[in-house]
Amino acid sequence: MVKRLRLNDLPDELILKIFSMLPNFEESVATNLMSKQHEDPYKLVSDVTCEDDNEESLVTFMRFVYGSLLSDDDQILQRLHLKLVRNFSASEISPIFWVNRSVRKLRFDLSGGTLDLPSCLSTCTTLKSLILRDVRIDVVPVGFSLPSLKSLHLLSVDFSHRESIASLLRGCPDLEYLVLNQTSYDYWEFGEVRFCLLSLKSLHLLSARYYTGGSLTRLLQSCPVLEYLVVTQTTERFWNFWDIPPASCLSSIKSLHLTSVRVWNDESIATLLKGCAALEDLVIIRTEDDNVRIYNISVPTLKSLTINNTREKRLDDKENHGFWINAPALQTLNIKDTVSNFIMLEFMPEVTKANIQANCVRPENFIGSLTSIQHLSLCSRTSEVGKLCWPRNVQNVSSIFGYFRYILHFLTPYRSGSIFPYLEHLELCTCSPGWANLLSSILGDTPSLHSLKLKSHHSAPYNDPKNFWNEPAVVPKCLLTHLEIFEWRQYENTVQQRIVAAYILANATYLKIATFSTRSRGKYYRMVMKLRKLNRISKTCQLVFE
Repeated sequence: MVKRLRLNDLPDELILKIFSMLPNFEESVATNLMSKQHEDPYKLVSDVTCEDDNEESLVTFMRFVYGSLLSDDDQILQRLHLKLVRNFSASEISPIFWVNRSVRKLRFDLSGGTLDLPSCLSTCTTLKSLILRDVRIDVVPVGFSLPSLKSLHLLSVDFSHRESIASLLRGCPDLEYLVLNQTSYDYWEFGEVRFCLLSLKSLHLLSARYYTGGSLTRLLQSCPVLEYLVVTQTTERFWNFWDIPPASCLSSIKSLHLTSVRVWNDESIATLLKGCAALEDLVIIRTEDDNVRIYNISVPTLKSLTINNTREKRLDDKENHGFWINAPALQTLNIKDTVSNFIMLEFMPEVTKANIQANCVRPENFIGSLTSIQHLSLCSRTSEVGKLCWPRNVQNVSSIFGYFRYILHFLTPYRSGSIFPYLEHLELCTCSPGWANLLSSILGDTPSLHSLKLKSHHSAPYNDPKNFWNEPAVVPKCLLTHLEIFEWRQYENTVQQRIVAAYILANATYLKIATFSTRSRGKYYRMVMKLRKLNRISKTCQLVFE
């Protein structure tokens, strides 16, 4: 068998001559390594960063380059990060990859400099991830390809040639994950280059720039198995959707994330969602740049919905703005909305977990839609109870009974007759004037409640006379048979709160633990003293104070 000749078998003078032909030659580093290679063989590191404006980083990097040539170790380089300020030609960069072709993750940060893509990367069969940041690419070499690449990030990349981005994507046949961040992918840039990303499953368009209609459609047409789509826009100069792609481009998408959406009109969003025939997960984040008023979310296949709308409220906006949600298969619902004045939920029998923080003026439009809920976290700051007055036209018994029916409906902060038979865990915010009435109603309609947590996300009007506890006429079944855990965070020891706490402790037959905590250390000892005096029907209930 013929022994393979390695570089470290050559004379030192010849090795030094070879090293001197590499860019950024460091003679002292090379000489030091060569003098020790027979005593202590050089061990490769798996994570390397090179900054050409940092002398220490450059020396460390060249030590890696020379060590790669001298080492007998075939260790795979996990990550190589090149942060270069000066422009390097492909001939200067190529030797780095000829030295070590086993890199898995490669990143270029060029601070706006031009990158000549090294053709030798086409022979790198281990490269799985490529990140280009602040890079200008004039041309993609003919025949350039990244045959094993799975993930590509183009972050602030400027393609000066009209077909460069298409040529680059065409050379990634196994690409599964693509991010375009502040990078142009305009329709005209594709030119006549045809490509198809047959393996692409995840596409992120983050403040991507395009100026003509059809760009998004053509890009999506090249991704026949796309499952995850993220579209984010952070400037009013560019629109997310010049036109809505046809349903044929959206049929495979299962997860869709939309941030700061800008479209022609509200109907565009409805059309977009309607085209996603397999959609299961939807995330909507609204900002001040968002121009959609009412999101009409009618998706029969949707299983998870997350809404975040905490932008600054427009004071001069008197029209309705919010969400209309019709998702009969929905299972998980998360809403954090401090702006909308309209939220309407159609009946959703499959929802088992919901977290709702909403300032909506009509909470009755969504609370009663969650009859199959198992875990509910609710903060509705407008669940108020209005003022009742005796009508002047009450003249007979039928009118009196009618008025009492009105009172019962009035005191119920959601649709009358709603029952939550599967609800086991309830978190309720005490920040609204009508929280006590809401709690009373829910306790009466949740026979299987196991855990109850009260908390305050916001400043609560504790002394508001409308903030009354409407004690149930009959002790709720959940207190008699199921409730085991009771927790009250931000407990302020007010008269109203003590009345509620006393009622629960006096009627929760199977309660095992009751935890109270306060924001004020000065009120702590008074809180403990008052609560310890309350009657507890459960002999095994443990009081915990924090």
